[in-house]
Amino acid sequence: MARLSWRGLDAGGRRLSGTCHADSPSAVHHALAEQGVAVTAVRRELWRPRRRQPGSARRAAILRRLASVLEAGAPLSEALRVTAAQAPDAALRNGLRGVRYAVERGTDLATAFGTEFPGLRPAHRALLAAGTWTGDLPAALGSVAAEIEREAAIVAQLRRALTYPAVVAGAALTLIALLLTAVVPRFAGLFEQSGEPLPAPTRAVLAASEGFAVVAPATLLLGLVTGIGLTAALRRRPAWRRHAAAGLARMPWLGTLLLEAALSRWSATLARLHGAGVPLLDALPRAAEAARGADLEPRLAHLGQRIGAGESLAEALRKSLPESREISQLVAIGERSGRLEELLHEAATLHQQRLEARLQRAGALLEPALILLLGAITAGVVAALYLPVFRMGATL
Repeated sequence: MARLSWRGLDAGGRRLSGTCHADSPSAVHHALAEQGVAVTAVRRELWRPRRRQPGSARRAAILRRLASVLEAGAPLSEALRVTAAQAPDAALRNGLRGVRYAVERGTDLATAFGTEFPGLRPAHRALLAAGTWTGDLPAALGSVAAEIEREAAIVAQLRRALTYPAVVAGAALTLIALLLTAVVPRFAGLFEQSGEPLPAPTRAVLAASEGFAVVAPATLLLGLVTGIGLTAALRRRPAWRRHAAAGLARMPWLGTLLLEAALSRWSATLARLHGAGVPLLDALPRAAEAARGADLEPRLAHLGQRIGAGESLAEALRKSLPESREISQLVAIGERSGRLEELLHEAATLHQQRLEARLQRAGALLEPALILLLGAITAGVVAALYLPVFRMGATL
């Protein structure tokens, strides 16, 4: 099945366009003709341009709107058509149209959403599959929307925590660059005219200024090229991404943050899948997809094997993830009381609160530390530049 782009006219003469997966251009003509669209051109996409995905808030809102239309009693095909017409973003509009066309061709809803709708992960597709099994698709769409919003909240929290330190660090680097490239060279000319021997701190600052003017542009260019190359390589090579994630997970402070975030995502995703009626052995691999980025995948893969061998989920967690003691304790209580979904949500909340507390403590320590470092560097450079001036004043 190829990805085809098309252009056409609706019954009112309005121009439409979009992309879809189809076996041939004639299949596109036939499918769109049934929707009242006269296709004027169809072409095969040789490459798929990277487009900016719509924001999490828009994706969650459109899924909730689709759930509302379904709850009102509309058939699935009609609900997809109406919701696509109301979508505020072209990517969402084309995605819902693609889902509709795929479903009308006989593709199951979860697969259609995973292929056509932007930004859905395997865990989201598992929730939609569970909704089709249980017959409660609106609730499944609501769960996917809630999961998207929860993930976006964690990312937004990380960004808020790192924004101010990043701004302070950028201001410090800019100020240091201005001192070394604009201020220090002027003092160097004055010192050469005086002919006086310079103290060691002043010589060090002058040498740093000369080296910075030569090394900084080359370093910046090399860093830019290296960053672009590594980004492209990581996108193409999953093994490299796993090694990079493992390296980040072993870092002292960052590894703990990644672990807390991954455990929160894993617990919340498993809770939603379990609550939607997905069997535990089927839900575990989907939940493991949500825990990427903290090098937990190999150990989470053993959970299904241990449970299949007869162990409880709590016992398997204690053996596979010793650092998740709180989760295993809450899961043990949930398994005994029949409230596993509720206790998994509690575990997700616990780890998210820990993540928030660590970020707040880090921000409270990092911000004054950066300000003190900026002040110390500035004061050191200024003092080194004025030492010879003070000496010349003393001799006069």
